[in-house]
Amino acid sequence: MKQLIKDVTTSDEWPMLEGECFFSLFDRYIEFYTDDYADLAYATRCIEYLNNLDDAVIDELCRASIRYHNASEPVEFSNPRDVLTLITPCSLMVPNPENGDEPVIHLELNCSWEVEHGMEWLIRGDEVLYVGHFTSVDCWGNYQVKDRWNYA
Repeated sequence: MKQLIKDVTTSDEWPMLEGECFFSLFDRYIEFYTDDYADLAYATRCIEYLNNLDDAVIDELCRASIRYHNASEPVEFSNPRDVLTLITPCSLMVPNPENGDEPVIHLELNCSWEVEHGMEWLIRGDEVLYVGHFTSVDCWGNYQVKDRWNYA
């Protein structure tokens, strides 16, 4: 088993933590960083959540990513998870904890079809809340009503 978190650092000028975390869906390490008040215990909770996503959540992420892809360049995928070959995760942004330390997955990703703006995924409570171009969405926002650029 690969080490879940490695190379964690902080500085005197900025209270956030930075490091690398393993992302099993892509079998690779990505960078992670925390907001001001998120500690390593909360970051670990979010990273564990990232690596234990339910198959239904992963499938919904893939379907939403395909909708985002097809908004600019329609393509048929024989299996929804085939879209993952066009995606490269960059970083996990760990927010300040809220809601009793509920873990959140807030990812910045590169994708082959939107080189300039990339892609962003937001998952909370086993619900895919945002998939679309990167805008640094609010992790604790209300996503009951979806904007047209949110493909979740």
